[in-house]
Amino acid sequence: MSENQTNEEFVLKTVNLSKKYKDTYAVRGVNMTIRKGDIYGFVGENGAGKTTVIRLITGLAAPTEGTFQLFGKERFEASQMKRVAGIVENVSLNRSMTAVENLKYQCYICGITKTKEELESVLADVGLPLSHIGNKTVKNFSLGMRQRLGIASVIIQDPEFVLLDEPMNGLDPQGFVDMRNTIVRLNKKGITFLISSHILSELDKVCNRIGLISKGVLLDEVSVETLHSKSSAKTLIGFDSPAEAAAAQQKFYANGSVGSSVLEGCNVTVYGNADINEIMAFLVSENIRISSINLKEKTVEDYYVEKVRGQNG
Repeated sequence: MSENQTNEEFVLKTVNLSKKYKDTYAVRGVNMTIRKGDIYGFVGENGAGKTTVIRLITGLAAPTEGTFQLFGKERFEASQMKRVAGIVENVSLNRSMTAVENLKYQCYICGITKTKEELESVLADVGLPLSHIGNKTVKNFSLGMRQRLGIASVIIQDPEFVLLDEPMNGLDPQGFVDMRNTIVRLNKKGITFLISSHILSELDKVCNRIGLISKGVLLDEVSVETLHSKSSAKTLIGFDSPAEAAAAQQKFYANGSVGSSVLEGCNVTVYGNADINEIMAFLVSENIRISSINLKEKTVEDYYVEKVRGQNG
């Protein structure tokens, strides 16, 4: 830790955090750091250990080994836990109630008091203004609306750190956009997030830092900015037939104009930071027709797959 960094800047630090069920580790030796202001994406396949880590941090399970700190203090200190809230596995809502009634009930459970104006403000913060939802009961909400109401029921407690377990599950494309906008809006208001998901492309769009977990082991932590700056791009070239694609790949190799490439059906994928203009010039000079050409950066999904392959040898 540098001299100008304090423990308070680290919302969460885990030290060899582990959880064993019978003879099997669900998570093992997890060393994770989340800084104040992060939107931290926790990426892993189903069963990777994401929910277990969230349950440990929220106090729903106890570590078998290791420990963690919240806001620079040891886990489960009462003053620290009040600053943390989360949704683990499922959003708990009463579907026969309206959104406002659900929030009032949540306030009652938590022993807190909020004015009608404060409740309406929270709903607006998650993209559910009363002008839009009116007096609809929750059973008439879309899945995305219910997910965002679940977040409202959490932030009504004024937490500084919110953990969301798979909030993108089951959402349609518009639901993804609405959820991303909600998280970014709340983050700008000062809430730090840990968001778990196996939908890697969605985390790539909303998070500033990523933690990669597989089979209970944290493989890496990386900023999204660093991930993209170090990305090894790939160029996807489409042809009208597999034969034309194969012939073009052979000419690439004979000319030495590209490095590594993979042939798959009507497509040739060229890996590395190839100059797309040089590729186009070569194709024209050789009278090679293509149907498409696209340059793609490495995504979170690409990076995750590489790390998992590295772990498994």
